[in-house]
Amino acid sequence: MKMSTQDYNKNYQKEVSYQKTMLKNLSRWQSFFSMLVGISILMMYFFVKHNWWLFGTGVVLGILNVVAVFTVGYAIYRGKQNLAKVIQYYGHQK
Repeated sequence: MKMSTQDYNKNYQKEVSYQKTMLKNLSRWQSFFSMLVGISILMMYFFVKHNWWLFGTGVVLGILNVVAVFTVGYAIYRGKQNLAKVIQYYGHQK
Protein backbone atom coordinates (compact mmCIF):
# COMPACT_ATOMS: atom_id res chain seq x y z
CA MET A 1 0.00 0.00 0.00
CA LYS A 2 1.47 3.30 -1.08
CA MET A 3 1.39 6.27 1.26
CA SER A 4 -0.03 9.50 -0.12
CA THR A 5 1.96 12.72 -0.02
CA GLN A 6 -0.46 14.17 2.50
CA ASP A 7 -0.01 11.19 4.84
CA TYR A 8 3.75 11.40 4.34
CA ASN A 9 3.82 15.08 5.35
CA LYS A 10 1.50 14.46 8.29
CA ASN A 11 3.68 11.62 9.61
CA TYR A 12 6.86 13.71 9.33
CA GLN A 13 5.20 16.56 11.21
CA LYS A 14 4.13 14.11 13.91
CA GLU A 15 7.67 12.75 14.18
CA VAL A 16 9.23 16.22 14.45
CA SER A 17 6.65 17.24 17.05
CA TYR A 18 7.25 14.04 19.04
CA GLN A 19 11.03 14.52 19.02
CA LYS A 20 10.68 18.15 20.14
CA THR A 21 8.44 17.01 23.00
CA MET A 22 10.99 14.39 24.05
CA LEU A 23 13.77 17.00 24.01
CA LYS A 24 11.68 19.21 26.30
CA ASN A 25 11.19 16.24 28.63
CA LEU A 26 14.93 15.61 28.70
CA SER A 27 15.48 19.29 29.55
CA ARG A 28 13.09 18.93 32.48
CA TRP A 29 14.97 15.87 33.71
CA GLN A 30 18.25 17.75 33.43
CA SER A 31 16.80 20.59 35.52
CA PHE A 32 15.58 18.08 38.10
CA PHE A 33 18.99 16.45 38.39
CA SER A 34 20.63 19.88 38.62
CA MET A 35 18.32 20.70 41.52
CA LEU A 36 19.35 17.45 43.21
CA VAL A 37 23.01 18.45 42.78
CA GLY A 38 22.21 21.65 44.63
CA ILE A 39 20.49 19.73 47.42
CA SER A 40 23.52 17.43 47.63
CA ILE A 41 25.82 20.42 47.97
CA LEU A 42 23.64 21.78 50.76
CA MET A 43 23.76 18.40 52.51
CA MET A 44 27.54 18.37 52.28
CA TYR A 45 27.78 21.93 53.56
CA PHE A 46 25.46 21.58 56.53
CA PHE A 47 26.45 18.09 57.68
CA VAL A 48 30.22 18.13 57.17
CA LYS A 49 30.86 18.48 60.94
CA HIS A 50 27.65 17.09 62.39
CA ASN A 51 26.78 13.83 60.73
CA TRP A 52 29.24 11.91 58.57
CA TRP A 53 26.54 9.61 57.19
CA LEU A 54 24.49 12.48 55.80
CA PHE A 55 27.65 14.15 54.52
CA GLY A 56 28.66 10.93 52.74
CA THR A 57 25.16 10.56 51.34
CA GLY A 58 25.41 14.11 49.99
CA VAL A 59 28.73 13.33 48.34
CA VAL A 60 27.44 10.14 46.70
CA LEU A 61 24.21 11.79 45.56
CA GLY A 62 26.16 14.75 44.24
CA ILE A 63 28.46 12.56 42.16
CA LEU A 64 25.58 10.47 40.80
CA ASN A 65 23.52 13.52 39.92
CA VAL A 66 26.42 15.28 38.20
CA VAL A 67 26.88 12.16 36.08
CA ALA A 68 23.13 12.17 35.36
CA VAL A 69 23.21 15.87 34.36
CA PHE A 70 26.03 15.22 31.88
CA THR A 71 24.40 12.06 30.54
CA VAL A 72 21.06 13.78 29.96
CA GLY A 73 22.90 16.76 28.48
CA TYR A 74 24.61 14.46 25.99
CA ALA A 75 21.25 12.86 25.15
CA ILE A 76 19.83 16.33 24.47
CA TYR A 77 22.82 17.16 22.28
CA ARG A 78 22.44 13.97 20.25
CA GLY A 79 18.66 14.38 20.10
CA LYS A 80 19.01 17.85 18.61
CA GLN A 81 21.41 16.47 16.03
CA ASN A 82 18.99 13.69 15.13
CA LEU A 83 16.09 16.14 14.91
CA ALA A 84 18.12 18.33 12.56
CA LYS A 85 18.82 15.27 10.40
CA VAL A 86 15.12 14.39 10.24
CA ILE A 87 14.21 17.95 9.29
CA GLN A 88 17.01 18.08 6.70
CA TYR A 89 15.95 14.72 5.24
CA TYR A 90 12.36 15.90 5.05
CA GLY A 91 13.48 19.04 3.20
CA HIS A 92 15.25 16.93 0.59
CA GLN A 93 12.23 14.68 0.09
CA LYS A 94 9.91 17.50 -0.95
